[in-house]
Amino acid sequence: MGKPIIETFSLGKKYMIRNTQQDLKRKKRERSWVKSAISARYEDKWAIRDVSFKIEQGDIVAVTGGNGSGKTTLFRLLGEITDPSEGAILLRGSVSCMLEAGVGFHLELSGRENIYLNGTLLGMTRPEIDLKFDEIVAFSEVESYLDVPVKKYSSGMYVRLAFAVASFLRTDILLVDEVLSVGDKSFRKKSIERMKQMADEGCTILMVSHDTNILKSVCKSAIHIERGRFIEQGSLDNIMMGSRSEETH
Repeated sequence: MGKPIIETFSLGKKYMIRNTQQDLKRKKRERSWVKSAISARYEDKWAIRDVSFKIEQGDIVAVTGGNGSGKTTLFRLLGEITDPSEGAILLRGSVSCMLEAGVGFHLELSGRENIYLNGTLLGMTRPEIDLKFDEIVAFSEVESYLDVPVKKYSSGMYVRLAFAVASFLRTDILLVDEVLSVGDKSFRKKSIERMKQMADEGCTILMVSHDTNILKSVCKSAIHIERGRFIEQGSLDNIMMGSRSEETH
């Protein structure tokens, strides 16, 4: 077995969060007047911290955890949208993201233009994009709207084109966060089959979804995080059973 395609090492992301008025009054009482008032207004908030794991090439992995557990922050770090505050990420391949419907699209550009823009950002040449263009359009089912700015697309059209672009243009790692819940049942089924095909071709996929049926139909393994901390990595069935037992206690 080769080296993992994704490795994280004590990964952490910190944000500065504005204190509530009540917290601000309390902190002002506690602090010396010499200290900056700005430091009283803000405090550190760790969205994730000390997260370490490895993902093998071709795996389809569910990332599970409750609301606010840090799943989207983790995906933003893996997708190189934001930088870690501590720790490190090692990616042995290119990354394509679907963190929100159409992330990476330019709203003023047409569907056609966004296909070429995304391909270029992934390091593809125009002839390479040309070869995939018809497959992307056929899968997305938005042929009649290709030359319309994507800001005028419905949410369903947006998702179909975003997924088609992310899944047919060349990428080694695909991050999918909740967006398939927007599409209709037939599109979700088609997307699931496409992801399985991508994995067979060597693409590594990480997924977040509140729809456990989608996760079960695609993922065999999972990573579980809670309150920004790595909890465990293993089979999806075992992790889901562990999560349910935690909820009953």
